Amino acid sequence: MLAAVAFVLVLAVGPFLGFRAYAGRVEAMDEPIEDRLHRLNRVQQVGGFGLPVVAILAGYSLGLIERATAAVGTGGVELFGIAILEFGTIILVTFGIVTIPIVSMALGTYPTVRSLRETSASMWRVAKGTLTVMAVAVGSAMIGVGGFLAVISVVGSSTPVLVATLGAIVFASFGLSPYLIVVFQDRVSLEGQRRERVERLCTELGYRPRGLFLLEGESTKTANALVAGTVPGLRYVFLTDYLLAECDDDELRAILAHEFGHVAGHHLWQRGLLTVAVFGAWILGVQRFGLGGLEERYGFVGFFVPFMALYALYHVVLLGGLARWQEFRADAYAAQETGREAISKALETLADANDTRREAGLLYSLATHHPPIADRIDALRDDAEGEGVRATPSD
Repeated sequence: MLAAVAFVLVLAVGPFLGFRAYAGRVEAMDEPIEDRLHRLNRVQQVGGFGLPVVAILAGYSLGLIERATAAVGTGGVELFGIAILEFGTIILVTFGIVTIPIVSMALGTYPTVRSLRETSASMWRVAKGTLTVMAVAVGSAMIGVGGFLAVISVVGSSTPVLVATLGAIVFASFGLSPYLIVVFQDRVSLEGQRRERVERLCTELGYRPRGLFLLEGESTKTANALVAGTVPGLRYVFLTDYLLAECDDDELRAILAHEFGHVAGHHLWQRGLLTVAVFGAWILGVQRFGLGGLEERYGFVGFFVPFMALYALYHVVLLGGLARWQEFRADAYAAQETGREAISKALETLADANDTRREAGLLYSLATHHPPIADRIDALRDDAEGEGVRATPSD
């Protein structure tokens, strides 16, 4: 029991102290603000992946999940062969193990971010936002794992069944994921002159969203926009108030066109296909060759470490590469709809508003799934020169 309590304290305090110390060093550096923020973002990318992996391995070695499930027992209501109480306990303990160090890291770095960017969001708001993101991620994982277990218990665990179930779960999660913001994100309906402004710009682009929502971004100085539109007839536009304040009409129209470009290009579905291909291949490989030797020798670690290595390859190299290409394509779509000058200027405005560094290494851009602003503007310029046409598309 003492070991479990000490472990939780280490998860809660350790990352905070470590990242607070590093952030303090970054804050004291004699570099431009965007360069110092870039340093913080890089280390947070590493921590965001490494901390949960280390925490899960440590939690497994301490037997935290086994202790928790033993405490609640295996009785109670079952659904599709799944003991609901036991399954819920496993999910909650895993959620805690993964989320606590991520929240701790976010709180450790935020004082420096607040100092550099002069933001006004409280530590609680930062913690709440991080918890919301983690809840969505873990909730999606719970639905996926629960769906697999339910199908296996009812239909069996043959390879075709597993791959088909993977495909169904992936496409459902990718298709519905943009709409989760309606459920989990604090938002209000866009009203008044700001609504009229956005409606007019959407109409000029040929889109009539079902709903327009405003997200709070002033306190964190976050300029961002999102279009949920994977389901025909159910398109929603989300914008931060900070974005509306920072952009003129031409820039905002270009940003909306970029988001509509993701929808028009079916980019979420492309990511779903890639995900099914990668993890479907994993299932086929495990079914054919197995990990028996590794699991027999190392137990849970023998399965978990190879799987996380595959996930890192998938998330950074494969999905990151696809996402980079999609960002370039969405920029090209926006250029066609609003002109290359408008989207280039919009990208510059976003970089200034978010204090984003215009240049970044390839690995960082793969991990964040976004090319640096300078590369995106260069790509627009190269397209214009290659086509030998004006920046503004003809009718």
